[in-house]
Amino acid sequence: MQRTWKFNLSALLVGAFVIVFYLGCVTLGLWKDFPPFSHYYDLQASAFRQGQLALEVQPDPALLALPNPYEPASREGLTVLWDATLYQGKYYLYWGPVPALLIAPLKFISARIIGDNLLTFLFLSGTFFFLALILVEVWQAYFPEIPQALILASLALAGLINPLPYVLIEARIYEAAIVAGQCFLLGGLYFLFRAFHQPERFKLALAGTCFALAVGSRTTLALPVGLLALIFVCWSFKNHKDKLFSQVGSLAAPLILGALLYAWYNFARFGSITEFGYSYQLTGFNIHAQIQDTFALAYLPPNLFKTLLNPLELNRSFPFIKAALWGGPPSWLSAYAPKIYFYLSEGLSGLLVASPFLIFAFLKKPKELFWISISLTASALSTFLLAQIFFYAAMRYLLDFVPALTLLGIFGLWSRIHLLKSVWAFKALAFMLWAYTIFIGVVLPLSSNVKRLKAFNPELVLQLINLFK
Repeated sequence: MQRTWKFNLSALLVGAFVIVFYLGCVTLGLWKDFPPFSHYYDLQASAFRQGQLALEVQPDPALLALPNPYEPASREGLTVLWDATLYQGKYYLYWGPVPALLIAPLKFISARIIGDNLLTFLFLSGTFFFLALILVEVWQAYFPEIPQALILASLALAGLINPLPYVLIEARIYEAAIVAGQCFLLGGLYFLFRAFHQPERFKLALAGTCFALAVGSRTTLALPVGLLALIFVCWSFKNHKDKLFSQVGSLAAPLILGALLYAWYNFARFGSITEFGYSYQLTGFNIHAQIQDTFALAYLPPNLFKTLLNPLELNRSFPFIKAALWGGPPSWLSAYAPKIYFYLSEGLSGLLVASPFLIFAFLKKPKELFWISISLTASALSTFLLAQIFFYAAMRYLLDFVPALTLLGIFGLWSRIHLLKSVWAFKALAFMLWAYTIFIGVVLPLSSNVKRLKAFNPELVLQLINLFK
């Protein structure tokens, strides 16, 4: 089915609705103002403008005088740049430098502080943009029989599925780094998928550049990017053996350059190409002494429960539902206490509870979609497994793999489109899961962050309470 002007207009309206909802979330309904929060990337950008890698913020001399500043008890009462890296008397950031590099030129023309919440909004909008491009590209190339109404419904789901809007309410550098990584990763997937359909060196170079920027924003994305590069090598060897070196070189060149620059960045700061600053972080426990415990297979049971099954917290008054900290696990799991695992970290709603549409990701895809499916699966599975062995679980970490899973779910549904015409039960199931998933994605950002809403926009909270009375 060919795109018509009516479809293009409808798609723009769906996209505009999603972006406006994003804007409402990040401004907490104030619309004209971004409530203040962290501006770590702005601090790093200002340092880059001055030609230095360390932040311009000077650590408290009392902090530097401590024999072990990484021990939380020893620095009690002192002023600390929370979660920053302290190394040889200077503050650094362990988050990837790409977002700061992108805004650094703005510091030459304006002294205005750029909040991490603004960056989160912009990168999430970019993430949705690339999701939409991938959906339309795959639809036209492989599923031309899909009705346009289903494409529009898929666009809405891709933009509103939890936790995409959720991360905007409390959009700090944690969220900004993850969303920036997803924006560039999906950009790389878009150009890679176009190269699968029409292999051109320029598209491959763009894919490699986006992948390099993704790792430079979110270091853990090195794992899926490496797998995607390997998948492309296999594809090129199978389909274009005579052009293998030129195609692989086009994709690999920006990746190699990005890796070399990141290695130099680490060495210039910490004297080691593999030290990102994480082990010198000033956080809630002595990570410098327990760095070996941050990743462990022992964290699999509680993380799998939280990621897949952690329930919604239900209340009889507004907010009626919200993300729960830790609810309803088996008794043996409640008593399970591995190493430094943080059980009551942050509110989190399991994928099967809040986003059941994702079960369609497991439906068989057509053989024409093999390379796209395997790429999305490798990206989603690698980041999913990495999150399961981390000592801390949070809603924002779902964003590392939910976009790829969402695409797999949508393509799985599209692959069974014939059932929508002949089996009414499947059609009803698909619609209910779609509607429920969007409903939860829209409600959770508001219901789970009432305290922050009360602090900056109490009138909106009163309106919501009165509405639901």
